[in-house]
Amino acid sequence: MRTHLRILSRSFVFAGLLTGGLAFGQNDALLQILVNNGTITQAQANDVRAQMARESGPPAPERVVVTPNRGTISELKIRGRIQGQYAYSDGSNSGIAAGAGDYSTFELRRVRLGVQGKIYDDFSFLVEANVLTNTDLDSATLTYTAIPEANITFGKAKPQFGHEENTSSASILTMERSRLTGIFNGGKPLGLRVHGRSGIFSYYTGLFNATSVATDRMASNVDSYLFNISGGLNLDEMVGDGMRLRLRLDYLNNQKDRGFYPFKDAVAFSTHFVAGEFDMRAEYMYGKRFNDAKIRGFYLMPSFYIIPKELQVVGRYESIRGDEGVSLGSNRYADRVPGLYRAGNRYNAFYLGLNYYIHGDNLKLMAGVERAESKDSSDSSDAKGTSTTFISGVRMQF
Repeated sequence: MRTHLRILSRSFVFAGLLTGGLAFGQNDALLQILVNNGTITQAQANDVRAQMARESGPPAPERVVVTPNRGTISELKIRGRIQGQYAYSDGSNSGIAAGAGDYSTFELRRVRLGVQGKIYDDFSFLVEANVLTNTDLDSATLTYTAIPEANITFGKAKPQFGHEENTSSASILTMERSRLTGIFNGGKPLGLRVHGRSGIFSYYTGLFNATSVATDRMASNVDSYLFNISGGLNLDEMVGDGMRLRLRLDYLNNQKDRGFYPFKDAVAFSTHFVAGEFDMRAEYMYGKRFNDAKIRGFYLMPSFYIIPKELQVVGRYESIRGDEGVSLGSNRYADRVPGLYRAGNRYNAFYLGLNYYIHGDNLKLMAGVERAESKDSSDSSDAKGTSTTFISGVRMQF
């Protein structure tokens, strides 16, 4: 009977060991006890150790533990992004005697490092810095979150103006944002915001320092303010399963003709529709400067997953019109092409690209080609500059 019990107990012990029922260190100690008691031999114990090592695979990496400096912090995370890219832009002119050249570059587009977390349960915070050649503050916010319908945020961050501008650079579908978004970019000024949602409605309102977005001037006299108000609708439940529809209207008002923001009044209307693997984003923007010169434009950005969640094709068409005498410039890299005519008040561009998602937005490869044209609408001038820009790069965030 004892022999049977010994065999039975030995069978259960071996089964527990081989199926990983205990931690490796506990298993090793138990094996030695069994050897000392004469239940198994040393050779059998060595065989079990070898089999456990083969089945367990390589040891798990050590976990990184971030310890808050104070006990009041209930959550703390490290965050950052690295974005590198290559670009080549070739330009040509017509209607003017000067010729245009080309431009190419390898560059680190963005390298940022920061922390975010929660403090006293009802507050969340975020601090992120650009860490390229010169370290400077990119954004820093403290938000009171106890009331979902009325979050209160103070700090340095973007106003809510434009869907593309308020989409993180880690999640935009094109290598660079549109020229339209760049013209109406509100920067990241210091300010106070109140925002929230209730049902299908969301809102955002803020008051910002319109004098400067530079971190070294935050303590200076604020003699101009930027007012922001926005309202949105989430119509997902009305368009059916597997589809999404969002609408939003944003408004910016600049108090005085000074500081970094060039418009007295600016309006943006955006829509975002998703149906299965198809995604459609569209936006219209209008702005009036203090001299009453106006700029208006739109873009359409369809995309489709050729391989779900992995390979995506993206297109974008944008058209911008400015009053006579307004210079619209060109895209980021075409603006660097020597001799390219970019002083026109009419701008059109086509973009076609591919995105390959390795781990979603956390790690992806992107490439695209953009054809842009800047021309003068004046009857007395047919000046025109045309550029073709190829961009490719890698996006990583953590």
